[in-house]
Order: sequence, then structure tokens, then C-alpha cells
Amino acid sequence: MGKHGLMREAPMVSVVIPTYNRKDMLKECLDSLFNQTYPKDKYEIIVVNDGSTDGTEEVLKEYAKKAPCAFKWLTQQNKGSYAARNLGIRNAKGEIICFTDDDCIADKRWLEELVKGFTNGGIGGVGGRIIAYNPRKIVEEYAKMDQESAIKSVFPPFLITCNAAYRRDVLEIVGGFDPYFRNGGDNDMGIRVTWKGYKLKYAPDAIVYHKHRTTFMGFIKQQYAYGTGCSRLGKKYFYFPLKEIFILLIFKLCLNIISLPRVIKFENKKKGLSNIFLNVLSIFFYLIGIVSGYLFQNYPKDRIIRDKIESLILFKNEISLKKVIRDKLRIKV
Repeated sequence: MGKHGLMREAPMVSVVIPTYNRKDMLKECLDSLFNQTYPKDKYEIIVVNDGSTDGTEEVLKEYAKKAPCAFKWLTQQNKGSYAARNLGIRNAKGEIICFTDDDCIADKRWLEELVKGFTNGGIGGVGGRIIAYNPRKIVEEYAKMDQESAIKSVFPPFLITCNAAYRRDVLEIVGGFDPYFRNGGDNDMGIRVTWKGYKLKYAPDAIVYHKHRTTFMGFIKQQYAYGTGCSRLGKKYFYFPLKEIFILLIFKLCLNIISLPRVIKFENKKKGLSNIFLNVLSIFFYLIGIVSGYLFQNYPKDRIIRDKIESLILFKNEISLKKVIRDKLRIKV
């Protein structure tokens, strides 16, 4: 073992970053990636410009000249972040491929800690901790990205891709990200990786700082997008419990509204009301996204998966309204 517990024979790593019209954020992201403790000759950075029109290419040319490690950038027409990641994967040399986003800043030991997570061949992917970057507004504090919960979730485990790494051979086995997803592709990848028998692992010391949405409108759009992604999962996987999710969310929405009189009685009612308000907004626009995606977005019929995936069946059973009411309210149903 070398410094900080790093393996002597460090594997080659590729870092793939999709970007679209956020050149200023991209600069901070790249600066953090240039400052990694991982051996500079053992990692490369691949930026995929997803059709930006804000001068991103000029930034990439500038950073290519001062990169301390291998650096390349590719440009495609705007097809979404998952299609961009696939282009990056196809041009990557690493046996481990790490992903982050242009609105993230990586801790200097980020790569080192992610790689350390691959302790055996059964681990297909490793996800690190995501911390809000300098949150100042309540929306930023509310919009947490809990990687540990995503990996241990009753929902088929998945990695939040702004801080994730997969073995290259695993990505090849599952066929990369599904380019038909604009949202929900993280969940889709988790379903397919775990379906193949691989485990996902949490690496709490592999940290990125994420710049959360700062406005209510940005927050609402994000929740709506999550809902459309959920709907697409329901169209791709025959046994995905979309109906059960929809009913459960309506139940949770009602519970939040019913709890308002009780929250008003609390001493710290301002914070309580803010959380209730954001809960209601989050659930409501997620539901709108599900409905919109179901009615207006199509998924290719020849790509629909009709297999009985065990994790989806277990998930359906776990979120049945009868079980949720029994567990949460502890009444006999």
C-alpha cells in the first residue's frame, strides 16, 4: 500500500463529465479534478460537450493546454447527459470509469477513495458522498442527495451519477446508460447492474460538493423531471410498480397536508412549515411529471423488458399501500 492507503498498482481511471451551457461551473469542476491525489499518469479526464452554445468549447481549449493529466473533450448534438456519458465511455481508456457533473467540485482525494471501494470483483459500482456546496437558501438545504440511502434503498439500489464509478467491464455487460432517458437513467443503470448480480458500494470519504438548485422554479423543474424519469422506468420495465408509486405519493401528499395544523402548534413552526411546503411542492410536481411522462413520452417497444426482475417485485411488495399504512401508522388493515 502506498500513501493514504492507495494501492501500489493504481488502475487506470477515466473521469467522464457531460456538460451543457455551464462553462463557469465547468471551470471549477475541472480545477478540482486537476488537483487530485491520484497519480496523474493513471487518470484521464473526458469532457463531453452536449451541444453547448455558451462558449464552452473555448473553455475546453484553454483547460486542455494546462491539464496535468491526459485530457480530451468531445462534442455532440444535444442528446442529454446519458447519451453524452456513453460517448465518453466509448472513448475512455480506464478500467474504472468515474462520473461527475459540471456543477460539482471534487474533494482532492475523490478518485483515490472511489477506487479503494472496488475491493472485489463482485462490486460493480461505487458511489461517494454528495454534500451541498455552500447552501444559503432553504431550497438548497432541502434538496439533499443522499447517496448512502440510494445504495441501501428499498428501490432497486442505484448510484447518483454525479459521484459514481463503475468497472468498465460491468458497463460493457449492461450496455452503458440508456440514451432514451433524459431523467431517471441513474435508477435504470442501478436496476440493470444489480440484475446482473453485481453489488453497489458506498464510499463516504469519496466526496463531491454539488451546487443544488437555488430557486423555487429550478427546484420545481427538477422534481417534475424526476417524475418524467420515473414514468419512463414504468414504460421500460413491464413489472416496474409505477401505479403503486403514484398511489403512495398521493398518500404522502395527503399526509403532509393533514399534518399542517399540528405543525403550526410547534415552537419552530417556520422551519416546520417550510419543510411541509417543500414536501408538498416536491411530491405534487413529481406526480405531475409522472402523468406528463406517461401521457406524452414514448419508449421504444422493442426495448421493453418483460422479465420478472426480483428487485422490482420486492420493491412493489414493499411499497404496497396496505404495508405502508401498517408500518407507518401502525394500525391493522
